[in-house]
Amino acid sequence: MSPPAVRRSATELERLWPRLGRDLALVWAGPAGGFDGGDLLTTARPGPGLPLADVAVTERVDSAVQLLVNRLMTRQGELAPLGHPEYGSRHHELVGEPNSERTRNLVKLYVLACLRQERRVQRVDRCVVTSPDRRTGVVRIELTVRLVDDDRPLDVVLPLELAGGAV
Repeated sequence: MSPPAVRRSATELERLWPRLGRDLALVWAGPAGGFDGGDLLTTARPGPGLPLADVAVTERVDSAVQLLVNRLMTRQGELAPLGHPEYGSRHHELVGEPNSERTRNLVKLYVLACLRQERRVQRVDRCVVTSPDRRTGVVRIELTVRLVDDDRPLDVVLPLELAGGAV
């Protein structure tokens, strides 16, 4: 059972939001609900003459979704040359495996292990890996996460293409 939601004042929230940080905003080119092909988001910066393009930033809840997606969509070890060998998830290692209950359980295990690394995640309330269409190799990762110092649930849904077919 979850603890009752805590109502916070605007001042308290302003002190808590910086813990989520700010980041460069990304836009994903993948199909609806997919987080594929991330690229920097730009925004028009008004000025004399024509508007100039500038890199957009994200913060607060949008930043939280992005930090979770970035961590989960990065293969563990991919950032080792930059000094972050543990950053990311291992669920990508399952691409090519059959879309079976065993594989979906491994996806869940790897996703939960990945989220344990994220200091801004207080707890994971829900992690469900399903196969909406057993004929394809696509699984759906549904997460409900509680961030530090925020009792509101944050829902994130990610697809994973196993391409191993159904079992």
